[in-house]
Amino acid sequence: MQEHLKTNILNFKWPNSAPTFYFSLEDMEGSHPIHKSKFSKQIKEVFPDADLSNKDKIFTTFTQQIPDAPSIKIKLVDGRELRIYKQFLKLQLKNYFLEKGYIVVKNFVRDVQVWMPSKKGNTADYNLYYKFSFKIQFAKLTDLPELIVSYDGTSKVLTKSVKDIEETEYIKRCVYGQKTVNHQMKRDTEDKEEFYNSIVFDKAFPIFNLQLARALNIPIEEPTRPTNKYQKYVALINKFATSYLFTEEFKAIFPFKIDEFIDVPGNRINHINPEVGLLEFGKDQYGNKKTHLVPKKAMNMFTPYRRPKGPNIKFFFIYHTSHKEAIKSFYNNLKFGVTAQKKYFKGIEDYVNIKASTSKEHFIEFTNENDPLPDIIQKLENLKFDHDNVKYAAFYLSPFDKFTPDPEDREIYIQIKELFLNEGIVTQVVDYEKMVVNIENQYNFQFSLQNMALAIHAKLGGAPWKLAVTDKKELVIGVGAFTNQGENRRYIASAFSFQNNGLFRNFEYFNQNQTKLLAGSILKAIRDFTSVAQADKVVIHFYKEMKYEELQPIVEGMHQLELGVPLYILNINKTESEDIIAYDLNWNKKLMPVSGTYIRIDSNQFLLFNNARYPNSQYYTDTDGYPFPIKIKMSSPDDDAFEDANVALELLTQVYQFSRLYWKSLRQQNVPITIKYPEMVAQIAPRFNNGVPEDAKNKLWFL
Repeated sequence: MQEHLKTNILNFKWPNSAPTFYFSLEDMEGSHPIHKSKFSKQIKEVFPDADLSNKDKIFTTFTQQIPDAPSIKIKLVDGRELRIYKQFLKLQLKNYFLEKGYIVVKNFVRDVQVWMPSKKGNTADYNLYYKFSFKIQFAKLTDLPELIVSYDGTSKVLTKSVKDIEETEYIKRCVYGQKTVNHQMKRDTEDKEEFYNSIVFDKAFPIFNLQLARALNIPIEEPTRPTNKYQKYVALINKFATSYLFTEEFKAIFPFKIDEFIDVPGNRINHINPEVGLLEFGKDQYGNKKTHLVPKKAMNMFTPYRRPKGPNIKFFFIYHTSHKEAIKSFYNNLKFGVTAQKKYFKGIEDYVNIKASTSKEHFIEFTNENDPLPDIIQKLENLKFDHDNVKYAAFYLSPFDKFTPDPEDREIYIQIKELFLNEGIVTQVVDYEKMVVNIENQYNFQFSLQNMALAIHAKLGGAPWKLAVTDKKELVIGVGAFTNQGENRRYIASAFSFQNNGLFRNFEYFNQNQTKLLAGSILKAIRDFTSVAQADKVVIHFYKEMKYEELQPIVEGMHQLELGVPLYILNINKTESEDIIAYDLNWNKKLMPVSGTYIRIDSNQFLLFNNARYPNSQYYTDTDGYPFPIKIKMSSPDDDAFEDANVALELLTQVYQFSRLYWKSLRQQNVPITIKYPEMVAQIAPRFNNGVPEDAKNKLWFL
């Protein structure tokens, strides 16, 4: 079936004549600052007596005339002046929706975001708002200006004001009038102090967050994953555009070429051959290689690519006294499989091709579920392990799930993971309550057990599968990040190095500001790899755009190593790209483009669709999910790095391949493990008391 890809972009027309903007060196009522990065040649010429090199900003009233003030006709082909025109359009957007009475804020990339009140989903505790953002760009996908309309999810605004809440330490942001403010804002300037003092608390309404909701006993709904997020997203932006944008009043600001979202230009669309995502599993008894595209199918037919080293594997359990009997049911399902009529899990030994037994002498029972560590530490100290001959995996039956209110309860598993990792033992958490429910539903439980078996196999050093197509000799290094919202601090994990077949080598991790250590770690990975193999290229997958101070020591280090191979940096947006998307109208109303589709949205910038929908769709089911595309921006310090037109395709193919190597779940991921794995380490390792043991930095204990 021929695809028909649309995107969430509206084309609007260039103005009939260039607008005239008025400027001033001084701030005045109704003026807006223009940053020095936007000072064009024209602007400098209209201030002949001023030295603009010493000014960080000047001011404009845009089209509102200022007596005796210099003015210019904006050149819509000048990059700096286009940015001023964009600033003007954003102001018009903001004012348009403010005049209509809506909440208008800046989203995390400082684009205009409008909050539309919902007619449904409101409760006595909060009102629900749908959030839509606008991004303005010029002739990126077409030859016209483009307005990107995106759906940013929902927010809940409490009906109780700040004045009526005692637990103010849990309040983060509030709606105040038609804007949002940070209730915990730093008052480190006179302006901030003055603004904070002007806030009327009975007119400030907190935005829902979990800690505040728990403190106020507001019912918390467990998040549900929509069956098909494309359908919801597309329906909402279409309804929003029809109701609020395709009106004569709005089109006076943005004169749309047509009142509908545009098709993706055909010359911007291409596809990665799905065969490059082919995975290799274990050989059969005759030595024949077994390959497949879809792990969830293949793992029911083939053995894993490589077993964990060492023939002896033993499991033991860490559990609360009241859960002792439940272990028997769980272990019987894990060891011997489920009793479901459609039986896809016949036991861990059959599923991941290992031999394992329990080590009952190592079972650890604790009595205090809120503070199990003293019990566990005391009993662990009296145990002896035969690490020379046996690989151990501990199953921790957690009394708490990840939504438990007390953060200290959520940290217990992290402490247990560190405790046993220091003993050279990997751990697997099992949510007790979820386990009990699942045991009653044997059909669904087997899929949880499949994922658990897969992760245990990888944690013990096995390789469930690898890439089958590995004709390149490349070193790939991934750098990911995790932001701890409670601490408001970001941690990064780096030097996650991988061979070109996708097999993991090792990792390091750092705090966000340790750029020199980060560079040193990356250089060590390069040196270790190139000392035993010649690399065709070095590729760094980075969770954001690399700053000069992060990149420069790597470039200098590579020069000192005299590698003579190109360096490529791929900024991979680890969160799903929701500012610009594309959807396929020709796939039974399911909308998700076929896996491997990529769209060039700018110079060396792409959307890549990673999912389980292949051209013939024979393997696809709704349980595979409908992930959004990821956004990839490519760069290189080498001037001629992109002279070969095939390079971009090779780099996209690499990202596509590495998204198929996730061993925590059988579900297809849209983000490559080069970003996903470092993020997982950055989420856990900083919460360890003594860091990650050196001998654990080449293991996947964090899955």
